Amino acid sequence: MIRMTRRPSLHHIFAGARQRLIVSALFLALLPAAAIAQVATPDSQAKLFAVTETGSHSYSPAQVAALSILQIGTTVDRSTIQAAADRLARLGLFSAVRYHFSTDANGLTVTFELQDAQTFPISLDNIPWLTTDDLPNILMQDGIPLEQTAPASGTIDDRIAQALQKALEAKGVSATMTYSVTSLPGTDDRVVQFIAAGPDVRVADLQLGDPLTDHNPVVQAQLANIVGKPFSLIAIERFDFEQVRPIYLSHSYLRVKFSAPVVRLSSPNSVTVTVPVDPGSAYVWGGVAWNGNHAYTTSDLDSLVAATGLGMGQPVDGNKIVAMWQSVRGAYGHRGYIDATVEPKETFDDAAHRASYQVNISEGDQYHMGNLVLTGLSIDAEHRLRTAWHIAQGDVFDQTFCDYFLSQGIVEALKGLPAAQDTVGHYLQKNPQQKTVDVMIDFE
Repeated sequence: MIRMTRRPSLHHIFAGARQRLIVSALFLALLPAAAIAQVATPDSQAKLFAVTETGSHSYSPAQVAALSILQIGTTVDRSTIQAAADRLARLGLFSAVRYHFSTDANGLTVTFELQDAQTFPISLDNIPWLTTDDLPNILMQDGIPLEQTAPASGTIDDRIAQALQKALEAKGVSATMTYSVTSLPGTDDRVVQFIAAGPDVRVADLQLGDPLTDHNPVVQAQLANIVGKPFSLIAIERFDFEQVRPIYLSHSYLRVKFSAPVVRLSSPNSVTVTVPVDPGSAYVWGGVAWNGNHAYTTSDLDSLVAATGLGMGQPVDGNKIVAMWQSVRGAYGHRGYIDATVEPKETFDDAAHRASYQVNISEGDQYHMGNLVLTGLSIDAEHRLRTAWHIAQGDVFDQTFCDYFLSQGIVEALKGLPAAQDTVGHYLQKNPQQKTVDVMIDFE
């Protein structure tokens, strides 16, 4: 909600030279915007002298005034100011918008009280004609007070899309811009991804520029999923994370870094892409220390490490480390600790090329099995599933078995029945007070 407050002890002067309205500021601060609007008569207006702001660390008063579209020297009333505040709120640049106003002999001054919203880097996903270095100038020309970032939503993103579309038209490229917020592969970092619909640009070649991958048969085989396919930066970054990075991890390059892809138009409809790779140093295993574990002893957890084949002082396979954390999380879920978190913190000794880990475990509560709720099944099918479900009510909940049952157990239990279910939905309902979990499975 956008709230409107006034400064204390100010006289508010509106149209009509001799008309003056004096109202208690404290009283007005407690009224909602709709109630305040009723205080003024319909023709109450004043000449706008200035627009300013407080609270924003990213946008100047002049930028806020321009975004509000309030014009200095025009006559305004409460509805005009409220509309300007609503306009600012819809931009997506501000997580909170309030305002107050005051008058003097020069006229009326509106002050917007703002809180900046988070913005995220802009990704030009399939737009090889532009780079992020072009963004500041493109956005400045359209009066957008951003350089290379955008909010998660709001009308300002529509304006950015229009500005990009206009910049492409200037280069002879006809495209319709769309955008969405997405996470970069393998991270929690989000970007606002702008995509050009219309042009069909293909990847002619992708070079990684490192001997380890240039001659790796797995990577070379997977290149067929990129080369010859529609160009997309996010697809290339996903390829780097899912197909290329594991190769480096398996060779003990735990800190491999992929720079931003370098894209070059090789023809009007194709690009060549180079991804600079810095492997870094190869590391040996330096061990792991556990904190916060109670359901499992340190010896229990160390046995999971041993099962991966990681040996002290031996070259470390980073993929085994990833699998080990998954194994630890799975072990806790197996014993009903479905809220357990496993947070490894890595320490790299660059002099000795040794990688060691400190792992903080928060186990949470242990959950037991509640109700198994099945809907949309015949009597025979329901009987089969209940027979196949091996966690009795009141027993410790086993997340490992539950995951298996949802992915494979249902199919195996219903094998041979004449009617196949096209859609299966499932939901785990935790009951924190009872420390139980209801498993609900719906068939359509």
